[in-house]
Amino acid sequence: MSQSSIAGDRDRYRYSTLGKTRKSASLGHNYPSSRDVACDMCTGNKRKAVKSCLACLASYCETHLLPHYEYPALMKHKLVEAAVQLQEKICSNHDKLLEVYCRTDQQCICVLCMMEEHKNHEMVSAATERTERQKQLGAALMKSQQRIQGRVKKWQDLKQAVASLKHSAQTAVEENERIFTELVRAIQTRHTEVRQQIQAQERAIVTQVIVLMDQLEKEVTELRRRQSELEELSHNDDNIHFIQSWQSLSSPSGYEDISHIYINQHSSFGPTKKAISALKERLEDVWTGELVKISATVKEVNILHAEEPRTREDFLQYSCQLTLDPNTVHRNLHLFDGNMGLPSLQSVWTLLLTTGFSRLPLPSATTATESSFPDNPSTVPVR
Repeated sequence: MSQSSIAGDRDRYRYSTLGKTRKSASLGHNYPSSRDVACDMCTGNKRKAVKSCLACLASYCETHLLPHYEYPALMKHKLVEAAVQLQEKICSNHDKLLEVYCRTDQQCICVLCMMEEHKNHEMVSAATERTERQKQLGAALMKSQQRIQGRVKKWQDLKQAVASLKHSAQTAVEENERIFTELVRAIQTRHTEVRQQIQAQERAIVTQVIVLMDQLEKEVTELRRRQSELEELSHNDDNIHFIQSWQSLSSPSGYEDISHIYINQHSSFGPTKKAISALKERLEDVWTGELVKISATVKEVNILHAEEPRTREDFLQYSCQLTLDPNTVHRNLHLFDGNMGLPSLQSVWTLLLTTGFSRLPLPSATTATESSFPDNPSTVPVR
């Protein structure tokens, strides 16, 4: 496409916009809301800006924008949608519009920067970089939504578990009151101890859960705010603002993983109630032993506890290093890495199938050099 054709299209667009601007300006004032950009030229009550000039570094309302459509010198200025912080879109070294992204230095640059300090760097247009970052934004939004859903689900489960626990604790206390009232005055002291223990455990658990619920609620609020910013950013057409904002919004949230939090929905003081009922039928000489059982069942009640390891990564948390004895290793197996490594499990298994093995006494460390194994697998003793 020729330069004259481009200039002609640009002029037709300007005059078309000029007509619309004149018509809009004659209809009345348009004052900005809290999210709009105010006109830099208005005095007193500022009106809503409709365009920003990258040459003037100012934003104009419909009225004050008219000179940019009427005067040839101003018609050469580049107009964009009204935006704040226009200085951020201008190169501080060359006072040129930032239009290129340098992937080597991870920053936006102008066309003059391309030929100077960023020469031979990997560079793409801002639009191209925006496209790449848009993909990352989509993944970030999805991950953020999953985090929110996970925390909301945990919060709901915790709320339900606490309600169930409170109900169970209340019924356990009521059962404790009914049964211990029937007991002789001699056991009144221990009766009070059991009641206080149940209530103390309930308070401790509820307090722990409430703290976690408050934390999850705060994290959900923060993640929703972050997601709102990400969604707002995803609809922003300003490439430079998008890239610069993305660099701060794409940083890790800093929140820990909540998958390890296991919620016991069936946690209750039911076993405590049963133990208290059984105590009524016991003789006084076994009171001490039964009290230990009651205390144990109360302490077992909990909502939050660590989940049993399931994956390889979970089990590796409990791993430890072993040093193997070179005096008892098979002659066809060779230790390495300071007697802490063996060949692959497949090779060890193949060796055992082909050479056989048996339970042999461990040789003395001063005389043994290698272990002897039977050559025939049929000689392996069966126990």
